[in-house]
Parts: sequence; structure tokens; C-alpha cells
Amino acid sequence: MGWIWGNGESSTAKDKLDPSLRDFLEKEAPTGTKAPSLPSPPKPARKPDEPSKPEQNNTPESSRSGVPSESHFPDGRYAHLWKGYVPQNALEAQGVSEQEKLKDIVEAYNDRKATLGQAALENCAFEYLEQYNCFKSPGLWQTATLCHAESQKFNRCYDLQVKFLKALGYLSTAGGPAQDERVQMHADKLYQQMMEQQRLVAQAKEEGTPIPKFESVLSQQNIARAISNAPVKNRLADEVRAEQDAEQAHENDIWSLIKPESRAEYEKKIGELPVEDQEFERKAFLGELRSKQGLTKKVEEAFVEERLNRMRRRDAGQATLGDTIKRWWGWG
Repeated sequence: MGWIWGNGESSTAKDKLDPSLRDFLEKEAPTGTKAPSLPSPPKPARKPDEPSKPEQNNTPESSRSGVPSESHFPDGRYAHLWKGYVPQNALEAQGVSEQEKLKDIVEAYNDRKATLGQAALENCAFEYLEQYNCFKSPGLWQTATLCHAESQKFNRCYDLQVKFLKALGYLSTAGGPAQDERVQMHADKLYQQMMEQQRLVAQAKEEGTPIPKFESVLSQQNIARAISNAPVKNRLADEVRAEQDAEQAHENDIWSLIKPESRAEYEKKIGELPVEDQEFERKAFLGELRSKQGLTKKVEEAFVEERLNRMRRRDAGQATLGDTIKRWWGWG
């Protein structure tokens, strides 16, 4: 019984067995199914003075093993169980009809417009509070003017914030709450910059000094400054000119979608506005046209998908009454 205490004789115990018995035990020994190996422990943190090793492959292991991201074992275990997996959003999309898809697209756009108004109202919170306090407890002069100055200040802030948000593409962004908040902050930063410029111009007029000239608040360089929150490096004149030409070409492509008489009527309407507000109105209108262009593209894609599905059902002999009626009307 010395082998129980691990005195080293157990290492040669198998060799001392009868050869026929040893062969029998090796053949009949139960193998069984091996338990899955546990995930490897995390790698120790690299020391500051230790050189970093280049990565062998940047491709995620889950994509290489064919296991979706929902699996807790990205190393490929239980991959056969995930072969027929369908994500929840794909299952929900399968049960949505073509009419419901179109309805969802339109409702999403309307909700986006409502969210834009809410974002503009949040950016004008101080102006709104000033108007609210004036109506709540007005002074003598405020009672006589019915808080006209406070209301005018708030209305202008709200109107300009809406235009800035449209110009920055708030209606077209779909990057989630973080992207929405970033655009909202940029719009407020540009508005505060415009208010500072107007204050400096008014101060120069009062003092009789030369009126300072400022770059447009909605210029590409100012928007880049607001987005990056850092001064933009000086660029060559050719680069600036090329960027302006590209922007002008993009605007011409958008204006080409508008009828000439409608564009002439809109240009006339813009000409009636103050000079400092004409560019804001034009950029806001272009931003809204871009969002409507994206909406039109989504609707067209939905119609194309619906037509392809009707053609598949007709080829498979499963056409519905609605498919037949649409084909009679020339919808394909």
C-alpha cells in the first residue's frame, strides 16, 4: 500500500503489470466526453517599460469561429447550437408588412422633427426661464410691455437653434443619443458664438470704432471648430477653395431636385429677411432637404423590396389578392 502515500513507486506500477493485462486496460479504459475547457485567464497588464507585442490578427474570434456576439463563448464552443440562430430584430422584421414598414419610416421622421424642437428648447432654457419669471412676477416696465423683450429674446433663440440644428444635420443623424447630444451642443456653441459677434459689433458702433468683420458662423471652418472643440490649423488656399467647391457642388445637386419656380419663390422669400439671417435660413433649408432626400431614399427602397417580394410570391404560386390587384394597376 505504499503507492497511496506517493512514494514514487506509482510511476512504474503500470510497467510491472502483465503485458496482456496492460493492453486490456488500455483498450477498455473509458474515455468519455471531455469537459469543455474554461476560458483562459486574462492576460497580465503590460508594464510601462515592457515593449508591446504586435497583434497577430485583429479579426474578432467570434467572427472567425462563426459564433454570433450573443454567445458567451466566443472561442467557438457550442457553435453547432448557434447555426439556426436568428437575432430578435430580424424576427421582428419578418413579421412586419410592407405598409407597416412605410408607416414606421414616416413616423420615425416625424418623431425626429419633434425631437429637434425639444433639443432647441433645451438649448434656450435660460431664455425660457427669463421669460417665465417675467410673466410670473413682472416689474412695472415689464407689465407695461407685456414682457415683449423677454419673449422676443426667447423666440429668436428658439428659431435660430432650430435652424442651426437643421444645418448641422440633426434630422439626418442616426447615431444614437450620444451623436444627438453632440450635434445639440455644437448648435448651442455656434449660437453663443453668433451672440458674441453681435455684441462686439454693437459695442463698436457705440464707441465709434471700426466694425469688426467675422467669418460666417455656419462656415465649414467654424463648424469644424465647434465639432473638434479646438482651433483649426491654417490650411492652404487651394484646400479651402477645393472644399468650398465641393460644398457648392453638393448644394447644387440638392437644389436640382427642386422645381425652378419653387426655388425662385423661395429665393424671393429669403431676400425679404435681414441680411444676417439669410444664410442661416438657407443652410437650414438645405439641411432639411438633405433629410427629406434620405427619407425619399428609404421609401424607394421599401417600395423596391415590396415589389421583389410580390414577384417572388407570384413565381412561387403564392400571390395574394392584393398582389394581383397591384399587378393589374401596373405596379409590377
